[in-house]
Amino acid sequence: MTNLQNTLYDSSLQRRPVAVLAACDDKYAFCLYVSLRTFVRNSPKLAQQTDIWVASLGISQIHKAILQTIPHVRVFEYTFPGELEQTPAIQKFTNVSFARYELFTMLKLYKNVLYLDSDVLVQKELLPVFDLLQDGIGLIPDSRFRTAGGNFFTAIPGFNMQATGYNSGFIVMNRNGKWFAQADAIRDFLYSTTQQFAKALYLPDQGIINLALQQFAMTPTPLSAQYNCPASHTKELHSAYIIHCTGPRKFWCYYYFHDFYTEYTNWIQQGGKPVSIRPQNSKLYQWFIKTFHLQNRVFIQLCPDMVTSPLKAARFALKKLLDFR
Repeated sequence: MTNLQNTLYDSSLQRRPVAVLAACDDKYAFCLYVSLRTFVRNSPKLAQQTDIWVASLGISQIHKAILQTIPHVRVFEYTFPGELEQTPAIQKFTNVSFARYELFTMLKLYKNVLYLDSDVLVQKELLPVFDLLQDGIGLIPDSRFRTAGGNFFTAIPGFNMQATGYNSGFIVMNRNGKWFAQADAIRDFLYSTTQQFAKALYLPDQGIINLALQQFAMTPTPLSAQYNCPASHTKELHSAYIIHCTGPRKFWCYYYFHDFYTEYTNWIQQGGKPVSIRPQNSKLYQWFIKTFHLQNRVFIQLCPDMVTSPLKAARFALKKLLDFR
C-alpha cells in the first residue's frame, strides 16, 4: 500500500462525499496554499462537501501547518511505491507528480474526486462539473500536446499514439463509468507502466494516464479549456473557472493577479517562506533591493525585475495600485 492508502483506510476518519487531491514539494507549497485558498473561497458549494488531501514531497513542518489552516486539509507524505528511474523528465516534475494516480484509490471511498494542480487560481464554483461526466471521468484535451504520443519521446508498442491527448492538470471522476470496477487495477497499471516506460516519458504522469484511457476503455468527457486556462491567455482570464500558470507567465514573477497577491501576503504573514523560484534578478536590481532592505516586501518579491522588465514592472505596479481584479 502507498502512504495515502494507509491513511485513507483509517476507520476513524469521518469523510465527506468529495475528495480533492493536490500535490507539491516544499518549493511550491506557497503556490498550493494560494490555489486551495481560492478554491475554498470561490467554489464554496463544492468546498463544503470536500476533504482536501495534499500529497507532500518534503514539505516543511511550518508550511504543512500553514496549509492545514485551510478547512479540511490533510497533508500526507507521498512516496512512489517502488523503484523509479530518475530520468531528467521525471526529475523536472518530481515524483510527487504521480500522486494523482491515487485518485483511483480515493474513488473507492468518495463518490466524487477531483485533482487540482498546485499552480492554479480557482475563480468560479466547480461543483457542476461532476454533472457533465458521461463515463465517470472528465479531462481537458491538451491544446499543446494534442495526441497521446506527444507525451513520449518514442512510440509505445500496443497503443494508439495518435489518439486525443488529454491534460492531467485538472481531472474529475465519479463512479458512473463501467471501468470503476477496475479502479485498483487501473492504479496499479499506472504505477507499473510508469516504471516500465520511464525513459520514454516526456510529460511523466500525463503520458501514462493517456495510455490508461486506452487500456481500460475509459471515454473521457472533454471538458472546456476554461477549467485550465493558461495565464498567458489574457482575453479569456475573466471567464475561466481555473487559471493555470503554465509557461513563463507565473503568478509570482510576471503580471499582477489580485487573488495571488493577497493570498501570498497571508502566506508571508503566517511565517511562510518567501518565493524562491522566480528568475534571477539583474545585479543592479539585486543591489537596489539589498541597499534599501526590501527583501521581505511582498511587492518586491512578486513584481517583475524593474531593471530588465520596466514595462512589466510598471504594469504590475499600476494594477496593484488600482487593486485590479
